[in-house]
Amino acid sequence: MTAPRLACCVWELTLRCNLHCSHCGAAAGQPRPDELATAEALRVADELAALPAGEVTLMGGELLLRPDWFEIAARLREGGVALVVFTNATLITPERIAQLRSLAPRTVGTSLDGGCAEVHDAIRGVPGAFTRTLQAIDALQAAGLRVSVITTLTRRNLYELPAIARLLRGRAIRWQIQVASASGSRLDRAELLMPEEFYFAGLFIARVRVMWSWETLPVIGAHDFGYCSARIPSLRMPGQQWWGCSAGRNTLGIRSDGGVKGCLSLPDDWVMGSVREQSLADLWYGDTFAALRQPVQRHGFCAACPHGERCEGGCSDIALTYSGRRGEDPLCFYRIEQERGGRAREG
Repeated sequence: MTAPRLACCVWELTLRCNLHCSHCGAAAGQPRPDELATAEALRVADELAALPAGEVTLMGGELLLRPDWFEIAARLREGGVALVVFTNATLITPERIAQLRSLAPRTVGTSLDGGCAEVHDAIRGVPGAFTRTLQAIDALQAAGLRVSVITTLTRRNLYELPAIARLLRGRAIRWQIQVASASGSRLDRAELLMPEEFYFAGLFIARVRVMWSWETLPVIGAHDFGYCSARIPSLRMPGQQWWGCSAGRNTLGIRSDGGVKGCLSLPDDWVMGSVREQSLADLWYGDTFAALRQPVQRHGFCAACPHGERCEGGCSDIALTYSGRRGEDPLCFYRIEQERGGRAREG
């Protein structure tokens, strides 16, 4: 399969972090051993511009803890790369806001995992994180920067969704809701959503989109939300549908030590190469992602699903979390409707 254009790259600049989030897929905190030096990172930035990458999201850990984050980000912008900056927002200062404004990012993203300090701070592992995050959102918007918010769902914060919606409504903040996976080492698997809870979250997003206009509260479900429901409309951007996992097909992820994966959310045993050993062009256009670009072998319920050729078994990260293999994702609206509906008819 011919390599398509690289639409999106997510680049983890450092694993160092000042928070201790329970659901963190990378278990961020301390830097990875042998993270890319400044000169190496600038070379990667040039390679991303040359590919070209449609958009690069810079994140961590907490990227603002890396002293050269702005130099790397500016290099990407000089190369014409569209930029998204993702931060936990607790380290935002007037100086950093000025730097962000000079980069003209498409959006500055941050996380909000509770509608109150008690829940958000418990998940983030640091008292005061909730207040500092809300203050940073206010300051970023006052500076004219577009802000987006991600909420990562576990059983600890599922029912915080209405409270978070009240905080964001009417503020022109795009809200992405996603599901925690077990790729990190901190999350207790007992905190993962059950299928019925996942379906509740989908119904919540759908109801918000009926209750309020896109301008009032632009909310979307991430790539792990779906799929092919007979009752719930597409929860992605308006007009978008799910056409299978994009990992290695039009997206890639770069770890802070130069390891490359089809998607940064995938577990670390899915690292498929290194920017220290090959150029990004050789990795992207060579055989590195060939397996990811083939049709996904489907298993279990997904093997016989009438939507299987289109869906390909859902999000690879969630499928690996819940079934241990790609091509079988129990967090699927259609599957939940068929299995739970079938039991209800039998009863």
